[in-house]
Amino acid sequence: MSSSTTWRPVLLLSLGSLLVACGGSGTTDTTDHTDTLAVETSPSENQLLNVGGKVFSIPSPVQAALAIRKSGLAYKKDMTAPLEKGEAAVDKVSQSTRLGLFGADLAYAAVHKDGQRAMATMQAIEKLGGKLELTNSFDRSMLDRFKTNLGSEDSLLQLSGTAFRAADQYLKNNDRDDVSALVLAGGWIESLYLTVSDPEAVKDQALMNRVGEQKAGLNALVEVLENSDKEKAAGPLLAALKELQGLFSGVSSTYTFQEPVTDAAKKTTFINSTSSVNIPAEKLTAIVAKVTAIRNMMLA
Repeated sequence: MSSSTTWRPVLLLSLGSLLVACGGSGTTDTTDHTDTLAVETSPSENQLLNVGGKVFSIPSPVQAALAIRKSGLAYKKDMTAPLEKGEAAVDKVSQSTRLGLFGADLAYAAVHKDGQRAMATMQAIEKLGGKLELTNSFDRSMLDRFKTNLGSEDSLLQLSGTAFRAADQYLKNNDRDDVSALVLAGGWIESLYLTVSDPEAVKDQALMNRVGEQKAGLNALVEVLENSDKEKAAGPLLAALKELQGLFSGVSSTYTFQEPVTDAAKKTTFINSTSSVNIPAEKLTAIVAKVTAIRNMMLA
C-alpha cells in the first residue's frame, strides 16, 4: 500500500477514537446541565464509524480534552501513557489498544498546547501504525498541518472529522474491523481515565454527567468488540469491559431533547440538550478503579 493513502487511518486512530467527553463527580448528583456541541451542518462532517455493519456516532477525543480543560482541571502530562509502551507492544491487541491510548493522549496534549508532548506522541503513533501495517511512512505534510494547527481547536476538530471518514473507509475496504474496535477501546478507556483519575474531577458536576453518559458508549463498545473479534484474541479485555458494564448498570440518567439552533453563516449547528445523571459515590469509586485496572491491562 502507498504512503499517500495510509496516513489517514493513523490520524483517525490518533484523533478520532471512540471517546466521549467524560469525567466524574465525587457524590451523587442529579443536577441538570446543558450540553452544547457545535458541529458542522454538512452531513459529511458527522463523526460516524461503521464497524461490523453497525454505525456508531462517536465524538472526537479532542472534545473529551476540551471538556477536561473547560472544567478547569489542571493539565497533567504525567497521567498520559508512557510512550515507550508503544515500542514494547508485540501483538495485535496490545498494539491496537495502545494506539487508541496514544490517540487520546495526543488530543489531551494538543488541546493543552503542549506541542512537545503532542509531537512525541504523534511519532509514537506513527511507529505503532507501522507495526499494524496501517502506514509505511508518515505523511510529512500532515505533520506540518498538525504542528500549524496545535493552537486551533476548530482546526483539530475538522481534521478529526476528516480522519474519521477516511479511516472508516480504509478499514472497511481492508476487512480490519477488529483493529478498529481495539483502537476504539483503547481511546475510550484513556479518555475516561484522564478525567476520572484526577481527584479534582469529582467536584465538577458537568464532568460527572459525562461519566454517566458513557454507559451507552460502553454498551456499544462491548458489542462491536464481540462482533469483530473473530480470532477471540480480546477475551480478557472483553471480560474486563463487561465487568465495567456491571458497574455502570448502577448509573441512571435522563435526556431531554431541545431543538438545535443553526448558524447558516458559520455553517454550524448548536445541538442543545439537557441531561441528568445519578452516580452513587461508592459506584463512582468502583468505576474509577475498574477503568484504571483496564488501562493497566492495556499497558501491561
